[in-house]
Amino acid sequence: MMHLFAFAFAFVLVARADIAMLRGQYQEGRYDLGRDAVYTAWLLGLLWVSGVALIGLGIGFDVAAITANGKVFSKVTVVTILTINGFFLHLYAFPVFADKQEKASSVRLLICTILGAVSSVSWFCASAFGAARVVAPWLGYQHFMLFYGICLATGLVVAILFVRPVLRRQLERRSSVLPSAGFVAGAVAE
Repeated sequence: MMHLFAFAFAFVLVARADIAMLRGQYQEGRYDLGRDAVYTAWLLGLLWVSGVALIGLGIGFDVAAITANGKVFSKVTVVTILTINGFFLHLYAFPVFADKQEKASSVRLLICTILGAVSSVSWFCASAFGAARVVAPWLGYQHFMLFYGICLATGLVVAILFVRPVLRRQLERRSSVLPSAGFVAGAVAE
């Protein structure tokens, strides 16, 4: 149950954060990006702990058993990608959106967009793999990862073509309309 509750809270928080980012609500000060990032990191840590416990209860900690189970191994792979991507989001992308004075180059905005797409797709696929109990016996690791690859490619195209222009407009508007948000940038640094 802990894994399910942690997932539900994390998924809602990430979805709300993505929407807030697109609407410029972090830049407007309606939400605190630093606080949401910390909560998400804690929930992801809780998901790791409860997920490892579920693996241990289900198939044990034998590496061969884990890699032989396509569903479990693909979920571990995607959650590992999600976790690594999260570090880059915290270090590279969030400061761009938290500091109203910082200008984002086209390359930096593209990297932020890619990181956001990887995050959204990875959260979606991790949840889909977790719910794939019915089809898991017929699918192997390569099938799950093919699904992830297709979703990731689609997510990247959507993010680059549609999300990046929205983020560009949000970043261009914020410095001329809103006061400095050093307090938010300080929260991200903590």
